[in-house]
Amino acid sequence: MAFEHYLSTTEINPRRIKLLMAAAVVAVTGTFAMIFFMWVAGKMSIARVDPPTIDFIIVQMTAEEPPPPPPPPPPPAGNQMEDDVEEEEDIPEEEEVLEEIVQPDDKPKDIPDKKTGGGGVPKGVPGGVPGGVPGGVPGGVPGGVPGGIPGGAGISTKPTESKSVAKKPLAAVMSQAVYSPDPDQKQLQQTKAARFDKRDGTNKTSFCVDTSGKVVDVKTKKKFPGDPQVDQIIRDTIKKWRFKPFVVGGKPVKTCTERTFSIKFK
Repeated sequence: MAFEHYLSTTEINPRRIKLLMAAAVVAVTGTFAMIFFMWVAGKMSIARVDPPTIDFIIVQMTAEEPPPPPPPPPPPAGNQMEDDVEEEEDIPEEEEVLEEIVQPDDKPKDIPDKKTGGGGVPKGVPGGVPGGVPGGVPGGVPGGVPGGIPGGAGISTKPTESKSVAKKPLAAVMSQAVYSPDPDQKQLQQTKAARFDKRDGTNKTSFCVDTSGKVVDVKTKKKFPGDPQVDQIIRDTIKKWRFKPFVVGGKPVKTCTERTFSIKFK
């Protein structure tokens, strides 16, 4: 009896073997599927995006233009009729007083002869004074110059020469650079283009180097698409640059150029 029980318990059960094999296949398949899914997720670089800050929302709300005010209501019809009646009133014209011209009774006995000069200066002009300058004007100051100011000092009328600004290639300007860092990557990563758009772009900025080597006249020629904050960061960076003054003919001169920045966000 005990031997038969032993044989029944140790007998191979084909159904049990199939169930164990099926469970092993399911476990192995699920494990490999989970590993493959994690590998694909890592390749796609799925990262969580932070929600927009309150400062960004306030800026977007203030950027929207308010609707235009409604037009003023038309004036009532009664007032318009009264204005038309007032405009049609006739204004009396003032009579012009005619002045009578009276011929004087006394006539001058001695009329000066126009041909005789009466002791004038040769080649002079009527109203001139002795010691005047040919080409002067009556009532001028003796010893002055034509076009001068009475009581003024001699002023040169030559136009002042304007300082020329030389425009040089970027390579020539950057060869004189003493300090020229790139735009701060931390500040660029905080912009809208880096956090939301993830779109690359270019920026072209012009600047000048004055006679002391400082950067002046920084202007954006080509804006970065969709985010003016990137343009502001580039302008602030260029203003920090320092150069050796450019010397032409023994004198420092102002020099201008342009530079194109290629911004890429990963």
